[in-house]
Amino acid sequence: MRKVVLPLLLAVACGGGDGDGGDGDGGNNDGDGSTEQDARPNDGNVGDGTPSVPGSLRFFGTGTGGIDRVEIAIDPQVPVDVGVGDFTIDFWIRANTFMFTWVDTCTPGAGGWRSGNVVVDRDRMGNGDHGDYGIAITRGGVAFGVSKGAAGAGLCGTANVVDGTWHHVAVTRVASTGALALYVDGNPDGTATGPTGDISYRDGATGAAKDPFLVLGAEKHDTASSRSFSGWMDELRISTTVRYTAAFTTETAPYAVDADTAALYHFDEGDGNNLGDARAMSPGMIKVGDTPTGPVPVWASATPFLL
Repeated sequence: MRKVVLPLLLAVACGGGDGDGGDGDGGNNDGDGSTEQDARPNDGNVGDGTPSVPGSLRFFGTGTGGIDRVEIAIDPQVPVDVGVGDFTIDFWIRANTFMFTWVDTCTPGAGGWRSGNVVVDRDRMGNGDHGDYGIAITRGGVAFGVSKGAAGAGLCGTANVVDGTWHHVAVTRVASTGALALYVDGNPDGTATGPTGDISYRDGATGAAKDPFLVLGAEKHDTASSRSFSGWMDELRISTTVRYTAAFTTETAPYAVDADTAALYHFDEGDGNNLGDARAMSPGMIKVGDTPTGPVPVWASATPFLL
C-alpha cells in the first residue's frame, strides 16, 4: 500500500480501547493490532475542521447517549429503505477482539442479531408492521435476521471477522421466498428462510423515536445490554436486487452506482457530520458525542483497497 505522509492530526483515545497505548490511533498498531498505520499517524475527529484522508469511519462501540453512529432518515420514503422487494446489503469492516467487549457466539433466530455488536440496524421497537432487519458482529461470526410482525428468521455465520483485517460482508434477501443468505469475503457463510413480502418501513407509522431511521454502528434504541460496533466501516452499498447467489470475488476498488443501487456510502468525506449518498437521495447524519477519552466517531484513512 502506498503510504501518505501527512501533518499530525488530532489524536484521540476513545471508548472501547484502541490497543495502541491509549492515544487513539497514533501507535504502530494503529488501534487494531496490525502494523498498518492507515497511511497517516492519527485519525481526525469528525467536525474538527481538519480534513482527513478519505477512507472510512471509525466507530468506538459507545452504545449509549445516541452518539457514535450514523442515522439515515427513512420516513418520508427514500431509496435506502429497501424491503418491498429483493435486496442486498454489502460493506467492508475491520475490527479486532481486544477493541471492545464482543459477544462470543451468534444467537440464531430472527432477533438474534440484536444481542451482537450491531453494525446495521433497521429495527422497529416491538413487532414492526411491514418488518425490520439487522446485521451484527460477534466473535463467532456475522448475525443477520429479518422479521415481519411476530414472524421471522435469522442466521449465524462462522467466519471470523474480528481479526484485525478488512472483511467484506454481504447479506441478501429474496422477497418472494424469504430466502436469506450471508457471504463473508465472497464465500457463502449461512442461509435461512424468513418471512415473505414487504418488510420496508411503513411511512407514517407511530412508535419509538428512532424507528424511522436506518442506523449504522450502533443499536438504534440504546436498549439495556445492547452492544454497538467498534471498528472501521467502508463502502456500504444497499441494492434492490440479489447480487450474489454463489461464491464470488470481492471488489478491489470502491463501488460505482448502477441501476440496482438504492444507496451507496463511500465514507470519503473526511470531515464534518454528514455522510453522503453517491445517489444524493439518502444522506446520513453522523451523531458525534464526547466521551471521557474524546469525541466519537472519527474519520479515518483506513481502506480495504490498495491506493
